Amino acid sequence: MDWSFQGSIMRRRWGRTLATAVLISLATAGVGGCTAVDSDSASTSLPEQAGTLADPSSVANSALPSTTAIGGNLLPVYWLGDNKGTIRLYREFIEGEMGGDPIAAAVKAMTASSPLDPDYFGAWAPASAVSASISPDNIITVDISSDAFGARLDEGSAYRAVQQLVYTATAAAANAGLVAGGAPSSVVVLVDGVAGFTAFGQIDLGGLMQRDATLMAPIWIIEPQHGEVRDEPTITVAGSGVSEDAVLHWRISPVNGAVLDAYRSGTVGLDNGPGSPGLFEFTIALVPGEYEISVFDRPADDQSGQELNMDTKRLTIE
Repeated sequence: MDWSFQGSIMRRRWGRTLATAVLISLATAGVGGCTAVDSDSASTSLPEQAGTLADPSSVANSALPSTTAIGGNLLPVYWLGDNKGTIRLYREFIEGEMGGDPIAAAVKAMTASSPLDPDYFGAWAPASAVSASISPDNIITVDISSDAFGARLDEGSAYRAVQQLVYTATAAAANAGLVAGGAPSSVVVLVDGVAGFTAFGQIDLGGLMQRDATLMAPIWIIEPQHGEVRDEPTITVAGSGVSEDAVLHWRISPVNGAVLDAYRSGTVGLDNGPGSPGLFEFTIALVPGEYEISVFDRPADDQSGQELNMDTKRLTIE
């Protein structure tokens, strides 16, 4: 496993604070009426949408940003993001300290860090203490302090926040090579060492939980991460997604103040075929400047120019 420091990630902000994102995005994205408590009922609370990942396990921990090749103690952390009125889960890699427990470090970073991408947000308060262990049958036990549950959320929002922890803990275990073959990973959450805590005033903790696949973002860009600065003109854009025709669309736009001018565009195939979650990658050379990269889906038989499930990242070429 790779545990060194990632260099040169520049965190930029475009006027959104974490607290505002939690309060506004969860309210405006239509999750207030969700009443799901377990995985089965949660899937029915989400709108039907083509391109939902049925099983994200094949791509959930698929790739580290290429900067890990030069070293980086990178922790996989999942964030919430608004995808056309539905809250989904998106992953970034956050710099962590050397050594220690990678699962506990990732969960603590989820509560205490801000996402690199200002389109993402979280619902947790900084946890003063997190510890974790994993059994031979892939049951991850996370013990988190009660101060992490600072907000009181509606039931649908609380469910998504708990799933944010489940996704982060399982990704960190897989990324660190701690997951044995066989049974899928499950998570048990203790609060201050005991079971039975009610998370955010809504979700009872202490039982086995697994990832709710309906909450995985249909498309996200893994590389580059938001706000990176590169001194090489040729970049690789890589990520994961799903599409009915296994083809995604991309666009690269120079950033000129508030104006985004279309510069280059194209399509890229997914490696797992139509309707299956897969990976994409393409390489492009850019002149110095700041750019926004967009990757999105279009219905195969639609001529209206719809852009579905878009994820964007900004980077600077020096």
